[in-house]
Amino acid sequence: MVGMAKAKSARGYKLRPAAPDDMRAIVGLYNWAVNQTFGTIDSEPLDSEEAQAWWDMHGSRSKLLVAVDDTGLIGWARLLPWKQRGFDVVESLVYVDPVHHSRGIGTALLKELTSEARGLGYRTLVASIATDNRAGLALYSKQGFEIVGTIRNAAHKFDRWMDITLVQRALD
Repeated sequence: MVGMAKAKSARGYKLRPAAPDDMRAIVGLYNWAVNQTFGTIDSEPLDSEEAQAWWDMHGSRSKLLVAVDDTGLIGWARLLPWKQRGFDVVESLVYVDPVHHSRGIGTALLKELTSEARGLGYRTLVASIATDNRAGLALYSKQGFEIVGTIRNAAHKFDRWMDITLVQRALD
């Protein structure tokens, strides 16, 4: 949690736990990615009820972090237990406002998520990344994640079928 303790980084942004007041900006950034990119396989934006349910599911073994600068929220990242009860596996998501790409924000968020996952007792961190999301794949690869599989034709978006690349990193 070293990054979380810093009031301001040398790069002009800070990381902190998300607060309820961040929800509108988090959903805004996510919905932009849904409508404009392969950063998510989702093809329908979150409505307010879905967004509230998504917020409410962040419990004791989950984390939601934000990156902020003087203009407001510029990125966010999430840890959420993966798929099955009893697994010591956690899934991660990282989103950065495209205006702020290539500033190390995604790297800082993923590093902090990895530290948080270890602190919560998880043994493995995973992500499901659209195969067309080259920046996302590069981000995870640079931090020691390995490709463990591909799900073919996992989602239909932008009038074509998309594949998902599964990555994982052992935390021990």
